Amino acid sequence: MRHREGKERPFVSLFIKSVVVLILIGILPLLVMGIAIYNAYAESIKENLLSNMYRTTLSIGRGVESVYQDMVDNTNYLYEYRITGYDYFYELMEDDSIQEKRRTVMMSGILESILYRNPCIDHVFFITVDGRQYSVVRSSEAVLSSEAAERWNRQYYDRDRKQAQLIPTHLTDYYYYPQMLDFTIARNIRNTKTIQSADEEVIGTLYIDVNIKALSDVVNETELNAGSEMYIVDKKEKVFVYHPDAGRINQELGELAEYLPEMDARYQYIIADGMYYIYSYIEGTDWIAVHKIPRFNLENSYQEIRNNTILIICISVVLLLFLYYFYSRKTSMPILQLKTAMEKIQKGELDTRVTVESNDEIGFLAKGLNKMTENLQGHIKKVYIAEIRQREAQIEILKTQIQPHYLYNTLDVIRMTAVMNDDFQTAGLLDGLSGQLKYLIGGAREIVTLRDEIENVENYFKIVRVRYENRFDLEINVDEELLSLKVPQLILQPVVENAVKYGLRPREASGIIAVNVQVEEDKLLISVMDNGLGMTPQKLKEVQELLKNKETVNHPRSKKASIGLKNAHDRVKLILGEEYGMEIISCEGIGTIVKYILPVMREEEKWTVPIMEEEESHV
Repeated sequence: MRHREGKERPFVSLFIKSVVVLILIGILPLLVMGIAIYNAYAESIKENLLSNMYRTTLSIGRGVESVYQDMVDNTNYLYEYRITGYDYFYELMEDDSIQEKRRTVMMSGILESILYRNPCIDHVFFITVDGRQYSVVRSSEAVLSSEAAERWNRQYYDRDRKQAQLIPTHLTDYYYYPQMLDFTIARNIRNTKTIQSADEEVIGTLYIDVNIKALSDVVNETELNAGSEMYIVDKKEKVFVYHPDAGRINQELGELAEYLPEMDARYQYIIADGMYYIYSYIEGTDWIAVHKIPRFNLENSYQEIRNNTILIICISVVLLLFLYYFYSRKTSMPILQLKTAMEKIQKGELDTRVTVESNDEIGFLAKGLNKMTENLQGHIKKVYIAEIRQREAQIEILKTQIQPHYLYNTLDVIRMTAVMNDDFQTAGLLDGLSGQLKYLIGGAREIVTLRDEIENVENYFKIVRVRYENRFDLEINVDEELLSLKVPQLILQPVVENAVKYGLRPREASGIIAVNVQVEEDKLLISVMDNGLGMTPQKLKEVQELLKNKETVNHPRSKKASIGLKNAHDRVKLILGEEYGMEIISCEGIGTIVKYILPVMREEEKWTVPIMEEEESHV
C-alpha cells in the first residue's frame, strides 16, 4: 500500500510496535492479577472441596434413589405376574370359587418372586382391604403377627395414594422373631379391570421390608473425608433413616432438625455452629442425604493447596511476561478496525471499505479485504440476483400448475369410476382422502366448527379402518347442539392418529377410540380415549413435563408422538390463551385419555386471544 504522497513507506512489523507497549503496561496488570488470585483462590479451593463433597453426597443420594426405585419397580410385579389360570392379579383376588388355602399358596409364590429379587429384602406381605393377610419371609424363623400387621396397615394405609410410599427405617416388630431394622416400601395395588376401577378401587396394600444394609452398602462404597459423617434423614418425619451409629437410627434428629428448613434444594450446603452440612435431596422421596464435616477439618485440608497456589501464581506471572512478548502483536488498533469492518460486511453492508494507513501485515489484510468485498459485490450483481429471480419465476410457474379445484375434481372422477365398478372400498378411501384434503388446504383457517373437525376425524378413520382391516372402531359422543361450537382447526386428528399408531396398533388386537364432548362451567371439554397400551409412569411424567415446558422442544431423540401432542397443546394456547390446553391421563396396559380444555365459542361470537403479561423474573 502506498502513502498519500505516492512514496512507499518501509515495512514495520506489528510485532515490534505491540511488544514495546505490552512490556511496559503488562507487568502491572499481571501483578494485580496475581494478588487478586492469591486473595480469591483460597475461597475458590474451599468451594471446590465443598463441591467435591457435594458430588460425593449426590452420588450416595443417587445410590439410595436407585435402591428405592428398584424396590418400587418390584411392586409393579403384581401387575405383570401371570398366574396359571389367571391373566391378571385382580382376577385371582376376585375369584370366589377358589379355596382360600389355594389362594394363599399362589400368593406365597407371587410374593416369593418379589422377595428373592433382591437379597436385601427381608419380608414381603400383602394386606387386602377386607383384612386378609399374605406374607413371605427370608428367615424361616420369622412369623408375622396378624394383630401388629393390622395396626401397621391402619397407620400407613391411604386409599387415595397412587404412588409408592417410603416408610423410614424402623424395627419390624410386627414379626415375632427375628426383628430387623428395615425401611419399607408400601404401595396400594389397584384393580386394573377398567380405567375407572384402576383409578378408584384398591385391592390391597403391598409392603416390602428392605434391610438397612441396603443403605449402609451405598454409603460404605464411598470413602468419606476424615472427621466427616454421612446421614440419611427423613425430612417429613424428622428421624434418622441411616446413621453410622445404629442406635440413632429411627431416632429424632436433635439439633439437625432445626437446620432442615434452611436446606433449600436450590443450594448445596449450609453452615451452622461451626459445621458444614452438605446435603442432596433424594428424588421421589422425603429423604435427604446429609454429609457433616467440622469447619476446621475442611480448612486444614486446603491450607497446603493454597500455599502451593501462591508459588504457582508467581511462576505464572514470569511466564506470562514472556508470553506477552511473543503474542502482543495481536492487540493493536488495526485489528479492531478490521473486526468492525468485517461485522458490517456480515450484516450486508458491502460498501464498507477499510482504511489502514500502515505497511505491515494488517495493511496487507485490509487491502485483501477491500478487494474481496469489491469482487463479492460484482458477483452478487451478475449471478446471485439473477439466480434468485429465475427461482422465483420457477416457483410461480409451479404454483399455477397445482390448482386445488383440479385436484378435487380429479379425485371425484376417480371415486365415481370406483363406484361404477362396484369398488366401494376404494371409493370410500378416495372420499375420505378428498374430505381431508379439502379440510386441510381448502382455506387458511385457525378456527373451525366442531362439526368440521369431527368430520375430518371420521374421514381419516375411513382410511384407518381399511388400512388395519376393520380392527379399530371410532365412537363419537357429542350432542347435536354442540356441533356448531368453534374450535381450533386440526386438534383432534393428531391425537387420534397417535392413539392408533402408539396405542392400538402395537397390541395387534381390536381396539376402540372414543371422542366425547361436553360443556362444564363455561368450558368445552373434548376427550379422546383409547384402550391401547397406555404409558409407563415414567413416560407419562416425561410427556406431562414436556407439555408444561413453555419452550418448543424438538430433540432428534424425542418421540414424534410426544412432539405432536406438544405442538397441538402449544397451538391451542397460542390461539386461545394460557388458561386452555391439553391434559393427559394414562395407565400402562389399560389405555390413555387426552383431554382438551377449550372456551365455549359460538358461531355468532368473535374470539380474540388475551394479551399475555410477561412473567416476573425471580432470582
